[in-house]
Amino acid sequence: MLLAIFSALYLGASAQITITVAAFPKAGDTLKIAVDNNPAAALDPATPPGGNQTWDLSGLKAAQTNELIYRPISAGTHAAGYPGADMVVIGNNGEIYYNATGSKWENMGFAGTQAQFFNLAVAAKYRSALVERHAPLTFFDVFQQETNLALPFSAKNLPDSLFAAAPIKPDSVRLRFNLKRTELADAWGTCKIPGGNYPVIRVRRTDLTTPGMDVKVGFFWLDVTQLLQAAGGQIGDLLATDTTVTYRFYNNTVKEEIAVATMSNDLTTVTNVSFKNNKIVSTEENISPKIANIQAYPNPAIENVRFDCTNLPNGPYTLKIYNIIGRVVWRQNYTMSGNQSIPLNLDKFNKGTYLYSLIDGKGHAVGTKRLVILKP
Repeated sequence: MLLAIFSALYLGASAQITITVAAFPKAGDTLKIAVDNNPAAALDPATPPGGNQTWDLSGLKAAQTNELIYRPISAGTHAAGYPGADMVVIGNNGEIYYNATGSKWENMGFAGTQAQFFNLAVAAKYRSALVERHAPLTFFDVFQQETNLALPFSAKNLPDSLFAAAPIKPDSVRLRFNLKRTELADAWGTCKIPGGNYPVIRVRRTDLTTPGMDVKVGFFWLDVTQLLQAAGGQIGDLLATDTTVTYRFYNNTVKEEIAVATMSNDLTTVTNVSFKNNKIVSTEENISPKIANIQAYPNPAIENVRFDCTNLPNGPYTLKIYNIIGRVVWRQNYTMSGNQSIPLNLDKFNKGTYLYSLIDGKGHAVGTKRLVILKP
Protein backbone atom coordinates (compact mmCIF):
# COMPACT_ATOMS: atom_id res chain seq x y z
CA MET A 1 0.00 0.00 0.00
CA LEU A 2 2.79 2.42 0.91
CA LEU A 3 4.58 1.55 -2.33
CA ALA A 4 1.43 2.39 -4.32
CA ILE A 5 1.01 5.71 -2.50
CA PHE A 6 4.64 6.75 -3.06
CA SER A 7 4.43 5.66 -6.70
CA ALA A 8 1.34 7.83 -7.23
CA LEU A 9 3.02 10.81 -5.58
CA TYR A 10 6.12 10.33 -7.72
CA LEU A 11 4.16 10.08 -10.95
CA GLY A 12 2.16 13.19 -10.06
CA ALA A 13 5.30 15.14 -9.21
CA SER A 14 7.08 14.03 -12.36
CA ALA A 15 4.20 15.32 -14.50
CA GLN A 16 4.96 18.84 -13.36
CA ILE A 17 7.29 20.64 -15.72
CA THR A 18 9.92 23.24 -14.87
CA ILE A 19 10.28 26.34 -17.03
CA THR A 20 13.95 27.12 -17.71
CA VAL A 21 15.81 29.96 -19.41
CA ALA A 22 15.64 27.94 -22.63
CA ALA A 23 12.05 29.22 -22.99
CA PHE A 24 13.15 32.89 -22.91
CA PRO A 25 12.99 34.74 -26.25
CA LYS A 26 16.38 35.79 -27.61
CA ALA A 27 17.65 37.89 -30.50
CA GLY A 28 16.78 36.19 -33.76
CA ASP A 29 13.54 34.61 -32.53
CA THR A 30 10.15 35.25 -34.15
CA LEU A 31 7.16 34.53 -31.93
CA LYS A 32 3.80 33.92 -33.60
CA ILE A 33 0.75 35.17 -31.70
CA ALA A 34 -3.01 35.11 -32.31
CA VAL A 35 -5.67 37.07 -30.41
CA ASP A 36 -9.33 36.27 -29.70
CA ASN A 37 -11.04 39.53 -28.69
CA ASN A 38 -14.41 37.88 -28.06
CA PRO A 39 -13.75 34.49 -26.43
CA ALA A 40 -16.62 32.12 -25.67
CA ALA A 41 -18.39 32.71 -22.37
CA ALA A 42 -17.77 29.12 -21.29
CA LEU A 43 -14.01 29.59 -21.42
CA ASP A 44 -12.56 29.09 -17.93
CA PRO A 45 -8.81 29.67 -17.56
CA ALA A 46 -9.34 30.88 -13.97
CA THR A 47 -9.95 27.50 -12.34
CA PRO A 48 -9.06 27.03 -8.65
CA PRO A 49 -5.37 26.47 -7.90
CA GLY A 50 -4.04 22.94 -8.08
CA GLY A 51 -2.31 20.35 -10.20
CA ASN A 52 -3.08 17.94 -13.01
CA GLN A 53 -5.72 20.19 -14.60
CA THR A 54 -6.86 20.49 -18.21
CA TRP A 55 -7.75 23.87 -19.73
CA ASP A 56 -9.57 23.42 -23.02
CA LEU A 57 -9.02 26.61 -25.03
CA SER A 58 -9.18 24.83 -28.38
CA GLY A 59 -12.23 26.86 -29.43
CA LEU A 60 -10.33 30.14 -29.58
CA LYS A 61 -10.58 32.13 -32.82
CA ALA A 62 -7.68 34.04 -34.38
CA ALA A 63 -9.36 37.40 -34.93
CA GLN A 64 -5.91 39.00 -35.16
CA THR A 65 -2.43 37.62 -35.73
CA ASN A 66 0.96 39.11 -35.11
CA GLU A 67 4.64 38.25 -35.18
CA LEU A 68 7.06 39.55 -32.56
CA ILE A 69 10.53 39.68 -34.06
CA TYR A 70 13.31 39.96 -31.48
CA ARG A 71 16.20 41.71 -33.20
CA PRO A 72 19.82 42.24 -32.09
CA ILE A 73 20.34 45.34 -30.01
CA SER A 74 22.28 46.91 -32.90
CA ALA A 75 18.98 47.24 -34.80
CA GLY A 76 17.54 49.71 -32.26
CA THR A 77 17.88 53.41 -33.04
CA HIS A 78 17.54 54.29 -29.33
CA ALA A 79 19.78 51.50 -28.02
CA ALA A 80 22.25 53.90 -26.39
CA GLY A 81 19.57 54.94 -23.92
CA TYR A 82 19.09 51.36 -22.69
CA PRO A 83 22.51 50.07 -21.61
CA GLY A 84 22.43 46.38 -20.79
CA ALA A 85 19.64 45.56 -23.26
CA ASP A 86 20.48 42.72 -25.64
CA MET A 87 17.43 42.66 -27.93
CA VAL A 88 14.74 44.97 -29.31
CA VAL A 89 11.24 44.60 -30.79
CA ILE A 90 10.56 47.27 -33.43
CA GLY A 91 6.91 48.09 -34.06
CA ASN A 92 4.96 50.71 -35.98
CA ASN A 93 4.98 53.10 -33.03
CA GLY A 94 8.43 52.54 -31.57
CA GLU A 95 10.89 50.16 -29.97
CA ILE A 96 10.75 48.00 -26.82
CA TYR A 97 14.04 46.94 -25.25
CA TYR A 98 14.63 43.65 -23.42
CA ASN A 99 17.37 41.97 -21.43
CA ALA A 100 17.85 38.31 -20.54
CA THR A 101 19.86 37.19 -17.51
CA GLY A 102 20.49 33.79 -15.99
CA SER A 103 17.13 33.87 -14.21
CA LYS A 104 15.05 36.76 -15.60
CA TRP A 105 13.75 38.11 -18.90
CA GLU A 106 13.20 41.84 -18.45
CA ASN A 107 11.46 44.76 -20.16
CA MET A 108 13.78 47.75 -19.86
CA GLY A 109 11.55 50.38 -21.46
CA PHE A 110 10.32 51.80 -24.76
CA ALA A 111 10.99 54.65 -27.15
CA GLY A 112 8.76 56.01 -29.89
CA THR A 113 5.49 57.79 -30.59
CA GLN A 114 2.75 56.81 -28.16
CA ALA A 115 -0.88 57.73 -28.88
CA GLN A 116 -1.86 57.67 -25.21
CA PHE A 117 0.72 60.40 -24.57
CA PHE A 118 -0.73 62.96 -26.99
CA ASN A 119 1.06 61.31 -29.94
CA LEU A 120 4.40 62.75 -28.79
CA ALA A 121 7.75 61.03 -29.10
CA VAL A 122 8.77 59.61 -25.73
CA ALA A 123 11.70 57.65 -24.33
CA ALA A 124 10.91 55.86 -21.08
CA LYS A 125 13.05 53.56 -18.97
CA TYR A 126 11.92 51.57 -15.95
CA ARG A 127 13.74 52.51 -12.76
CA SER A 128 14.33 48.79 -12.31
CA ALA A 129 13.69 46.59 -15.32
CA LEU A 130 10.20 45.07 -15.38
CA VAL A 131 10.52 41.30 -15.05
CA GLU A 132 8.31 39.54 -17.61
CA ARG A 133 9.49 35.94 -16.99
CA HIS A 134 11.38 34.01 -14.31
CA ALA A 135 13.42 30.81 -14.42
CA PRO A 136 13.47 28.25 -13.09
CA LEU A 137 9.69 28.40 -12.69
CA THR A 138 7.95 25.62 -10.78
CA PHE A 139 4.55 25.03 -9.25
CA PHE A 140 3.73 27.38 -6.35
CA ASP A 141 6.58 29.83 -6.96
CA VAL A 142 5.78 33.42 -5.90
CA PHE A 143 7.31 36.61 -7.30
CA GLN A 144 6.75 40.25 -6.37
CA GLN A 145 8.15 43.43 -7.85
CA GLU A 146 7.66 47.18 -7.69
CA THR A 147 9.05 49.62 -10.24
CA ASN A 148 8.44 53.10 -11.61
CA LEU A 149 8.33 54.90 -14.93
CA ALA A 150 8.45 58.68 -15.47
CA LEU A 151 7.63 60.60 -18.65
CA PRO A 152 8.47 64.32 -18.76
CA PHE A 153 6.97 66.60 -21.41
CA SER A 154 7.65 70.22 -22.25
CA ALA A 155 4.40 72.16 -21.87
CA LYS A 156 5.02 73.88 -25.19
CA ASN A 157 4.52 70.52 -26.91
CA LEU A 158 1.09 70.02 -25.31
CA PRO A 159 -2.19 71.69 -26.41
CA ASP A 160 -2.75 75.11 -24.81
CA SER A 161 -6.37 74.20 -24.14
CA LEU A 162 -5.16 71.50 -21.74
CA PHE A 163 -4.16 74.25 -19.30
CA ALA A 164 -7.02 76.69 -20.01
CA ALA A 165 -8.58 76.19 -16.56
CA ALA A 166 -5.25 76.35 -14.69
CA PRO A 167 -4.22 79.56 -12.91
CA ILE A 168 -0.77 79.36 -14.51
CA LYS A 169 0.72 77.42 -17.38
CA PRO A 170 3.53 75.13 -16.18
CA ASP A 171 6.89 74.87 -17.87
CA SER A 172 6.83 71.06 -17.94
CA VAL A 173 4.55 68.16 -17.11
CA ARG A 174 5.69 64.80 -15.78
CA LEU A 175 3.56 61.64 -15.82
CA ARG A 176 4.53 59.00 -13.26
CA PHE A 177 3.53 55.34 -13.15
CA ASN A 178 4.10 53.09 -10.15
CA LEU A 179 3.69 49.39 -10.96
CA LYS A 180 3.31 46.66 -8.35
CA ARG A 181 3.37 43.14 -9.82
CA THR A 182 2.54 39.93 -8.00
CA GLU A 183 2.80 36.50 -9.64
CA LEU A 184 1.84 33.10 -8.29
CA ALA A 185 2.45 29.85 -10.17
CA ASP A 186 -0.76 28.38 -8.79
CA ALA A 187 -1.57 25.48 -11.13
CA TRP A 188 -0.16 22.99 -13.61
CA GLY A 189 -1.58 20.60 -16.18
CA THR A 190 -2.40 20.58 -19.90
CA CYS A 191 -3.49 23.57 -21.98
CA LYS A 192 -5.30 22.86 -25.27
CA ILE A 193 -5.24 25.57 -27.93
CA PRO A 194 -5.96 25.43 -31.67
CA GLY A 195 -3.32 23.22 -33.22
CA GLY A 196 -1.76 21.71 -30.12
CA ASN A 197 -1.86 20.47 -26.53
CA TYR A 198 0.91 21.53 -24.14
CA PRO A 199 2.02 20.66 -20.61
CA VAL A 200 2.03 23.98 -18.78
CA ILE A 201 2.46 25.86 -15.55
CA ARG A 202 -0.20 28.52 -14.98
CA VAL A 203 0.81 31.87 -13.47
CA ARG A 204 -1.72 34.32 -12.07
CA ARG A 205 -0.33 37.83 -12.57
CA THR A 206 -1.80 40.91 -10.86
CA ASP A 207 -0.56 44.33 -11.98
CA LEU A 208 -1.51 47.36 -9.84
CA THR A 209 -0.71 50.57 -11.75
CA THR A 210 -0.96 53.90 -9.95
CA PRO A 211 -0.40 56.99 -12.14
CA GLY A 212 0.50 60.46 -10.96
CA MET A 213 1.19 63.90 -12.45
CA ASP A 214 3.67 66.62 -11.55
CA VAL A 215 3.94 70.11 -13.01
CA LYS A 216 7.07 72.23 -13.01
CA VAL A 217 6.76 75.95 -12.39
CA GLY A 218 10.08 77.76 -12.25
CA PHE A 219 12.54 75.49 -10.43
CA PHE A 220 9.97 73.43 -8.53
CA TRP A 221 8.06 70.24 -9.34
CA LEU A 222 4.60 70.13 -7.75
CA ASP A 223 2.54 66.97 -7.33
CA VAL A 224 -0.96 67.80 -8.61
CA THR A 225 -2.31 64.24 -8.67
CA GLN A 226 -4.75 64.61 -5.79
CA LEU A 227 -5.98 67.99 -7.02
CA LEU A 228 -6.77 66.55 -10.44
CA GLN A 229 -8.41 63.45 -8.96
CA ALA A 230 -10.59 65.60 -6.71
CA ALA A 231 -11.56 67.82 -9.64
CA GLY A 232 -12.72 64.75 -11.58
CA GLY A 233 -13.23 65.00 -15.30
CA GLN A 234 -11.30 63.02 -17.87
CA ILE A 235 -7.80 63.87 -16.64
CA GLY A 236 -8.80 62.94 -13.09
CA ASP A 237 -10.27 59.67 -14.34
CA LEU A 238 -7.09 58.86 -16.23
CA LEU A 239 -5.14 59.16 -12.96
CA ALA A 240 -7.15 56.42 -11.27
CA THR A 241 -5.41 53.26 -10.09
CA ASP A 242 -5.83 50.36 -12.49
CA THR A 243 -5.72 46.65 -11.64
CA THR A 244 -5.14 44.03 -14.34
CA VAL A 245 -5.32 40.29 -13.72
CA THR A 246 -4.08 37.80 -16.30
CA TYR A 247 -3.70 34.03 -16.29
CA ARG A 248 -0.59 33.02 -18.23
CA PHE A 249 0.28 29.49 -19.40
CA TYR A 250 3.94 28.57 -19.97
CA ASN A 251 5.57 25.55 -21.57
CA ASN A 252 9.22 24.57 -21.04
CA THR A 253 10.11 24.16 -24.73
CA VAL A 254 7.91 26.77 -26.48
CA LYS A 255 8.98 30.42 -26.33
CA GLU A 256 5.53 31.86 -26.95
CA GLU A 257 3.24 32.06 -23.97
CA ILE A 258 0.83 29.22 -24.76
CA ALA A 259 -2.09 31.45 -23.72
CA VAL A 260 -2.63 34.71 -21.85
CA ALA A 261 -6.18 35.32 -20.62
CA THR A 262 -7.05 38.85 -19.48
CA MET A 263 -9.88 39.00 -16.95
CA SER A 264 -12.65 41.56 -16.46
CA ASN A 265 -12.44 43.91 -13.48
CA ASP A 266 -14.74 41.66 -11.42
CA LEU A 267 -12.79 38.53 -12.51
CA THR A 268 -15.98 36.83 -13.71
CA THR A 269 -15.32 36.83 -17.46
CA VAL A 270 -12.44 36.69 -19.92
CA THR A 271 -12.13 39.86 -22.00
CA ASN A 272 -9.52 38.57 -24.48
CA VAL A 273 -7.00 35.79 -24.98
CA SER A 274 -3.70 35.87 -26.85
CA PHE A 275 -2.23 32.47 -27.69
CA LYS A 276 0.48 30.71 -29.65
CA ASN A 277 -0.45 30.74 -33.32
CA ASN A 278 0.13 27.28 -34.77
CA LYS A 279 -1.26 28.16 -38.20
CA ILE A 280 1.24 30.71 -39.52
CA VAL A 281 3.84 29.38 -41.95
CA SER A 282 7.12 31.20 -41.42
CA THR A 283 7.86 32.81 -44.78
CA GLU A 284 9.50 36.05 -45.79
CA GLU A 285 6.08 37.48 -46.67
CA ASN A 286 4.75 36.78 -43.18
CA ILE A 287 7.41 38.74 -41.32
CA SER A 288 5.15 41.82 -41.34
CA PRO A 289 1.60 40.47 -41.49
CA LYS A 290 -0.91 42.91 -42.97
CA ILE A 291 -3.81 43.10 -40.54
CA ALA A 292 -6.58 45.66 -41.11
CA ASN A 293 -6.62 48.10 -38.22
CA ILE A 294 -7.82 51.52 -37.06
CA GLN A 295 -6.19 53.76 -34.46
CA ALA A 296 -7.06 57.25 -33.15
CA TYR A 297 -4.33 59.88 -32.68
CA PRO A 298 -4.00 61.65 -30.33
CA ASN A 299 -5.94 59.83 -27.64
CA PRO A 300 -6.96 61.55 -25.38
CA ALA A 301 -7.93 64.18 -27.97
CA ILE A 302 -8.92 67.80 -27.36
CA GLU A 303 -9.64 69.77 -30.53
CA ASN A 304 -9.02 67.33 -33.37
CA VAL A 305 -8.51 63.62 -33.85
CA ARG A 306 -7.17 61.55 -36.73
CA PHE A 307 -8.30 57.98 -37.42
CA ASP A 308 -5.48 56.09 -39.13
CA CYS A 309 -6.78 53.09 -41.08
CA THR A 310 -4.20 50.55 -42.26
CA ASN A 311 -4.14 47.49 -44.51
CA LEU A 312 -7.77 47.85 -45.62
CA PRO A 313 -9.06 45.67 -48.46
CA ASN A 314 -10.70 47.82 -51.13
CA GLY A 315 -14.38 48.43 -50.39
CA PRO A 316 -17.01 50.48 -48.55
CA TYR A 317 -16.59 51.31 -44.86
CA THR A 318 -18.56 53.16 -42.19
CA LEU A 319 -16.87 54.93 -39.28
CA LYS A 320 -19.14 55.26 -36.25
CA ILE A 321 -18.66 56.99 -32.90
CA TYR A 322 -20.80 55.92 -29.94
CA ASN A 323 -21.42 57.65 -26.63
CA ILE A 324 -21.10 55.90 -23.28
CA ILE A 325 -24.60 54.37 -23.49
CA GLY A 326 -23.98 52.93 -26.96
CA ARG A 327 -25.87 55.49 -29.05
CA VAL A 328 -24.34 56.48 -32.40
CA VAL A 329 -23.49 60.19 -32.20
CA TRP A 330 -21.54 60.47 -35.45
CA ARG A 331 -21.13 58.38 -38.58
CA GLN A 332 -19.68 58.72 -42.06
CA ASN A 333 -19.39 56.41 -45.07
CA TYR A 334 -16.17 55.99 -47.08
CA THR A 335 -14.68 53.93 -49.87
CA MET A 336 -11.13 53.05 -48.86
CA SER A 337 -8.23 50.70 -49.53
CA GLY A 338 -4.75 50.27 -48.11
CA ASN A 339 -3.72 53.00 -45.66
CA GLN A 340 -5.86 56.11 -45.25
CA SER A 341 -6.45 58.73 -42.55
CA ILE A 342 -9.73 60.36 -41.53
CA PRO A 343 -9.43 63.74 -39.74
CA LEU A 344 -12.27 64.92 -37.50
CA ASN A 345 -12.84 68.21 -35.69
CA LEU A 346 -14.24 67.73 -32.17
CA ASP A 347 -15.88 71.14 -31.63
CA LYS A 348 -19.38 69.59 -31.60
CA PHE A 349 -18.44 66.80 -29.17
CA ASN A 350 -18.77 67.03 -25.41
CA LYS A 351 -15.93 65.86 -23.22
CA GLY A 352 -16.20 62.24 -22.17
CA THR A 353 -15.45 58.68 -23.15
CA TYR A 354 -16.62 57.35 -26.51
CA LEU A 355 -16.19 54.25 -28.63
CA TYR A 356 -15.24 54.35 -32.29
CA SER A 357 -15.75 51.50 -34.73
CA LEU A 358 -14.88 50.95 -38.38
CA ILE A 359 -17.38 48.63 -40.13
CA ASP A 360 -16.64 47.00 -43.49
CA GLY A 361 -19.14 46.36 -46.30
CA LYS A 362 -20.07 42.95 -44.86
CA GLY A 363 -20.97 44.42 -41.48
CA HIS A 364 -17.81 43.17 -39.76
CA ALA A 365 -15.97 45.47 -37.35
CA VAL A 366 -12.35 46.10 -38.33
CA GLY A 367 -11.82 47.45 -34.83
CA THR A 368 -13.76 48.94 -31.93
CA LYS A 369 -11.75 51.03 -29.46
CA ARG A 370 -12.07 53.74 -26.83
CA LEU A 371 -11.67 57.45 -27.53
CA VAL A 372 -11.33 59.99 -24.72
CA ILE A 373 -12.19 63.63 -25.49
CA LEU A 374 -10.91 66.34 -23.17
CA LYS A 375 -12.35 69.85 -23.02
CA PRO A 376 -11.18 72.93 -21.09
